[in-house]
Amino acid sequence: MTRFSPLATLKHWFSDGVLRRIFKNASLLLSGRAANGLLSLGTLSLMAHGLGAGNFGLVILVQTYVLVITGLATFQSWQALIRYGAIVLKNNDIAGFQNLLKFTAMLDLCGVIVGVLVGYFGAPIVGPYVQWDAEVIEYAQIYSFLILFTVIATPTGLLRLFDRFDLLTAQASITPLLRLIGVAIVAVVFDAPIWAYLLAWFVAGVVGGLSLIVLGWREVAKRGLLQGMTWSLRGVTQGHDSIWRFSIISNFHSSLLLVTGHMATFLIGFAGGPTEAGLYKIGKDVATTLTKPAELLNQSIYPEFAKLGSQGSWAEFPRLILRGGALGGGAGVVLLAIALLFGQAFLTVAFGDEFVAAYAVLVLLVAAATLTVSGFSMDPALFAMGRPGIPLQVNAVSVFGIFLPLIYLLGKTYGATGAGLAALASSIFVFCVMAFFTTHQLRKRLANVPKT
Repeated sequence: MTRFSPLATLKHWFSDGVLRRIFKNASLLLSGRAANGLLSLGTLSLMAHGLGAGNFGLVILVQTYVLVITGLATFQSWQALIRYGAIVLKNNDIAGFQNLLKFTAMLDLCGVIVGVLVGYFGAPIVGPYVQWDAEVIEYAQIYSFLILFTVIATPTGLLRLFDRFDLLTAQASITPLLRLIGVAIVAVVFDAPIWAYLLAWFVAGVVGGLSLIVLGWREVAKRGLLQGMTWSLRGVTQGHDSIWRFSIISNFHSSLLLVTGHMATFLIGFAGGPTEAGLYKIGKDVATTLTKPAELLNQSIYPEFAKLGSQGSWAEFPRLILRGGALGGGAGVVLLAIALLFGQAFLTVAFGDEFVAAYAVLVLLVAAATLTVSGFSMDPALFAMGRPGIPLQVNAVSVFGIFLPLIYLLGKTYGATGAGLAALASSIFVFCVMAFFTTHQLRKRLANVPKT
């Protein structure tokens, strides 16, 4: 009988060129994001010590308000760019690729314009429900103009499509580094008021957004794919069947995911006030720093699924899903143990005694993220199979049937911890249902593969 060896199994798995490339790209991103996570936690630590729990929560709510509107108003056009871009580039269809670029850029531009208008005029309506006074409402209106510099979906998709994860890694450090520097100046040097913290975040966001736009468009220009390109929108979707449907569905899907992310912070602000929102933000960001590999693996695996799907290589999908999930899930379990053992001590040292109350939500969110890590490959697999409607429907049921009702029921009583319980319940549902549908769709495609 052959003895099972975990080390030998891992070595065998990484002999798979596709899997090795996925984790190489993810590790490139992670090498920068690990440092960025520490920079972000450093920024939050300075803010927590400089502002106290109440004012910290107010600043977080203003920032989250703009993030939510950005996510809801802007399209995640990078998904369409990767899916359809992989096909047209494989066929050497330069004109088709240029049309695709114009289409996704148009979506980006329309989204940010709508976002700024909604953010500016919505602040006076939303503000009173989250305990904003007239001054904070004005800050939120001004901060909404940051949305203009988030036309980054197309350049992000370009860098991922062309396997330039090194550039994404370098660019990803710009905003958190500038935030830390700015907050350190206003908090430590000048003991500044709320508006100065928001200004530091605003400047960092502008510089980071502009740098990504430049890097993405410069990369496609270097490859000669912009030569002869005009900005006429006539026939812009020609040759890209169902791209409108794909883009709309993927955008709704991303918006639903946002509800369980940024919007949860805002909903806790509604239910429990700024202080509870601040506690949830601390727990969420510490958990995100620990579990960031899930998002990075998702970003790096989607182009691989898109390429395999364009070739009809459905038999490769199950291996990627299972091996990637096993590796990601194992890492998630280790991180959950770290959160359980050292979470309280870390919160005390990094943020102060006021924020130790975030321990419970931290553990719950890491547990929820562990499930996300384990199933990270199912979402991009379904997108690559041209079935973006399935993740949308699953997440819609999760958000509206589980997460939001539990936020309402538990948030008023348990505050930030209630949001953590809601997130965990939602993650369990999504993992189980997505596993069922991913298996079903793969079986259908594998049944139609000609036998050799």
